[in-house]
Amino acid sequence: MVPAQKTKGKSDLQAFQSNPNNRMATEAINNFLTQRQYEVKSLEGQEALDEVVQMQQDIAESEEDLSYLASLALGADIYIKFSASIERGIVLIELSAYEAATARLLGSQTSQAAASGASKGEIAEAVHAAASRAMPGLEKKIKGYWEMDRKNGSQYKVVMKLHGDFDEQRVEDIQDDVTQLLKKAFKRVSVNVMTAKTIDVTVFADVAKFGDAQEVYSYIRRGMKGSVNVKKLNITKKLILLEMK
Repeated sequence: MVPAQKTKGKSDLQAFQSNPNNRMATEAINNFLTQRQYEVKSLEGQEALDEVVQMQQDIAESEEDLSYLASLALGADIYIKFSASIERGIVLIELSAYEAATARLLGSQTSQAAASGASKGEIAEAVHAAASRAMPGLEKKIKGYWEMDRKNGSQYKVVMKLHGDFDEQRVEDIQDDVTQLLKKAFKRVSVNVMTAKTIDVTVFADVAKFGDAQEVYSYIRRGMKGSVNVKKLNITKKLILLEMK
């Protein structure tokens, strides 16, 4: 979890480490989650994470969003962003939870708390209180999405890179083959991007048939055999990056 606000000249992690209010918000969120026996993976102190994040960024060709990329590198299911503001002694905090692999917004929740004074410590305590009050509502919204996934299918984002000298007709044939293959096995297939070089889709998988991302990848690799060679680039939770050539 990281602050939503950017600090000029600083990375998300540096901004987090330098602001006591960020620390208090994170402490409140961590306390709530650990008390409910969720596994919490912290971004803070992960100095060796930069290389992994850069690898994810290079593969996914994403804009630099440390919270998103780090959640992938850490293998997190969700990540939480927070923002806080204060006006006339009232701290307002907003929490937003996203699914790591798909960047799908799972829910947002706001809460407020009155600071007992104007000192940094008193404001930080109000931030802690507001974050603690917001978490139950946010958790309820996250669980609501998980329940929908159980009914409608667990979502996996699949990004396929076409590597090779394919003519226009061949590209269209591959696109048709992939689409038909996916529609045979998954409850729903949503095409996000389809170009001569990239096929980006979200599939909704029956959890009884596909237990994890590796099983989704294996199905695609087997199904496309004889048409194109499929190579795994990276699999992280619900994000599957592969190459076809």
